This record gives sequence, structure tokens and C-alpha cells, in this order.
Amino acid sequence: MEQPQVQKMRAAWAEKVRKAASQKINCRVFAAFNTNVDVVVHVNNENLNRIYQKDPGILSLGLEEDFSRQADLIESPEEFISILLGAMKYGKSLYMLTTSEKLLSWLSQSFTEAREILGGQAGIIANQISNLGAEAVVYSRLLSPQQAALFKDEVLAPAVRDNQLVVEPVKQVANPNDECKVNWIFEYAKDVTVTLGDTTVTTPRANRVILATRPKNAIMSFADEMMDHLPELGKHIDLAFMAGYHYISENNPDGRSYREFLDKALKELELLRQGNPKVAVHYEYVPMKERNLEAETLAEIGNAIDSFGINENEIKLVLDDFDFQEERKELEKSERAYTLYRAALPIFRKMNLKRLHVHNLGYYVVIVSKDYHISPEICREACLYASSVNALKAKYGGFAEGERLPEAGQIELSEIGFKQLLGIKEEMDLPDEFLETGIYEGDDHYLLVVPAHVIQNPVSTVGMGDTISSTSFALEYSLGEKS
Repeated sequence: MEQPQVQKMRAAWAEKVRKAASQKINCRVFAAFNTNVDVVVHVNNENLNRIYQKDPGILSLGLEEDFSRQADLIESPEEFISILLGAMKYGKSLYMLTTSEKLLSWLSQSFTEAREILGGQAGIIANQISNLGAEAVVYSRLLSPQQAALFKDEVLAPAVRDNQLVVEPVKQVANPNDECKVNWIFEYAKDVTVTLGDTTVTTPRANRVILATRPKNAIMSFADEMMDHLPELGKHIDLAFMAGYHYISENNPDGRSYREFLDKALKELELLRQGNPKVAVHYEYVPMKERNLEAETLAEIGNAIDSFGINENEIKLVLDDFDFQEERKELEKSERAYTLYRAALPIFRKMNLKRLHVHNLGYYVVIVSKDYHISPEICREACLYASSVNALKAKYGGFAEGERLPEAGQIELSEIGFKQLLGIKEEMDLPDEFLETGIYEGDDHYLLVVPAHVIQNPVSTVGMGDTISSTSFALEYSLGEKS
């Protein structure tokens, strides 16, 4: 029989999630820059064996177990299968790049069951926010009709016509001359066993591996013609979700150097805020291919944004960027709420953030500064709202609908999350009330540990981090303005 303290904790959080799931986003959300078409494959024993039977040599490299290889360039089927199986063995998410037309052709021939959906952080955020009934504006340098067709009709996009800024339905802004960026997404469920010859892998959790392409004109910044109109665009929005800075390199496709590109990115944020000083900016992390540039990029972007989102695997790369080796070792040794908090805190301070959101399976670790304009209680409610949105997305696939959110409010939060609350309370010797609030007050910040939903055998895992970060931040803003 459960202790009364634990029963009280469960009841308190059940009430909180029911309330959170009834809330609504009512702010104007802007998302840039990366949109693409996702080609989604559900990985299983059958489709991998189909490949193996044709070519047993596909396993010649063995399993890849070094997941510091995020954002590596993958050029052969053998490399791809090695890394995919390694990720599945450890239940890890992974982001890779390819420039190989041969590999892309092999993928198309090997996974004929693949389906196309809207992808890219900006694309996913815009459609999900729109599906929740809020106004969404998206911007991408490449906006082909194939891409635009995947957006909801209500999503808007900015354009310059006759030297005037217009914000119109995204399908009207599409350009038939634009290329289409395609990313391959390989999703796997929990407890999937794959046996290829002598190699057997069983997945400990559901997750996904992304293999991204990079068309030359998929530039992650505003077109020069847009620059003079960014203050006007700022007047149309409340929140900006910026994604794509991970593409910055020494030599960028538009001819700019690293420093020129980064300076332009910072100027763009400044110009948006000229039109609306209250625009709140979130950046969702993706590993940079040119790892040597990441520390400087994150430090400078950090000074220009309010909020940063990252997952439990990616945060290890940022610890490496800033040489926080002690925190990296502790997290590697035992991943839990406490070590994630200890890992996130120096990053939070180094990047000069107002808010840092670490999303993990079953719970979130969030740090907010004491001078953040949103209370920790509202942040917690927004996290539970985001978990509810994500639960519906996982359960049914696609984009969660606002009308169905009360259903998620009735789904129990995860045992993983409650275990983390109990664990960090003991480890940090916190008062009993922490189990019901999830809020700890530090010297210059608040820590939130928020249990989240876990849907067994999710229909989709694509874009979960983007969904969690964007919907929580947007509801924070909505409730904060109301209060």
C-alpha cells in the first residue's frame, strides 16, 4: 500500500494536469527558419530484415555506440545501418546529415512504405500552434508548393510585395521555383526486437533517428529584402521560435563568413524587437555540424534570446562545448533529475538565459531566473499543458487538437516522473511540499521538476521536443499576460 505522502503527491498533480489541459494559447506565434518534408519510416524487424536478406554485408561495420557523433555526415548505407541499430540498442535520439544522392536513392528503394509529413522545427511548431487555435506565422527561405501544401490553411507567412510587408496564408506565399528540403525520420517503438544474422537489438524506449539533407538555398536567415521590414513583422507577433542556427558554418551558402552570418542573425532578432520590444524568443537546440563553432554560437545567441530547449542526450554536447566536464561525467554515470539539473545550471548561467527547458522521457527539468516575468507556478502549469499536447500527439499522431486536450488531462502522469520527484527531494533534502509543487527556490533561479505523460507505443515521436518547448512557452506567455 502506498504511503499517504505519495498518494497526496499523485492527487495534487492529477488536479494540476486537469486544470492545465483546459487552458488555451491566445498569443501570436512566429516560427523560423527550418521547414522541410519529413519522410517517416517505422523501423521494425521486418523492414530491416528485408534489407539484410538482400545484402548481409550491410552489417560490416558493427553497432555504433558513440553518440557524440550527432550531426556527423553519413554517406553510406553501412554507416547508416550501424548508427541506426546502435541508437535503437540504447534508445537514443540522433541527428545526422547526408549529402549523398546515392544514399538517398538507396533509402527510397529500401523503405518503400515511407510516408511524407510536415517536418522541420519551424514547420512543426507553426502547424501545432495553429491546431491549438492560436495564430501562427512561419518563415522559410525555401517554400515550395510541395512544402506549403503540408501546412494548415490558417498558417500565415510574411512576404514583401511592392516594397511592403504582407502577412498572408502560407499557400499564397509559396514559390514554385524553390527547392524542397527532405529529411528522413526513422522511428522505433519500445521493446522492438530486431535480429539480423548474429546481431540482436531490443529497444529500451521509443525514439527516432533523423537523417537530414541540406539544399544549398536552405539558408537559415531572412532574405535581404526582408531586413528593412523586420520591425514591422515584430508588430505582428508576440513570440518567436528560432530554429536553424545549427546550420551556421565557416563558409555559408550565401557567401557570408561565420562571423558575418552570426552578426546578421543577432541583428535580425534586434530588428524584430524594434517593432515590439516585448517579443519573447526561444531557441530549440539541434547539434551543429561544425562543432568547433557551437560554443561561441550558443554563448552569443544566448545573450539575444529568453528561452532555450534541449533534451537529455543533447545536453551532453553542450556540456562538452563549454567544458563542463564534471557535470558531463556525473550525467553520464547516472541520468536523473538531479544530474540534469546540475548539468543545466551552468549552461543556464553561461548562456545568460531567462529560461532553460530540458525535456526527458516522463519528466521535465526547467530552470527560470528570478527576474523572469513569468512565475514558476505558471511555468509549471505550462509544462503540464505541453505534456498534455504531447500525449495526444503520441497517442494519435499528427498534430494535437485543442478540443481534445481535456482527454489528456485525464491520463495519469508517468511513474518515471513521480520517481524523479521523490528521488530529487531526498537527494537535495527538500521539504515534503516539494512533492506537490515541484518547485525549488535557488539563490538566483527556480528549479522545476515536472512529471509528464508517457504514452506506451506512441504513434509518432517526431517533433516531440519542439512541441513540448513551443506549447509550454506559448502558454506561459498567454497566462503571464493574463495575470
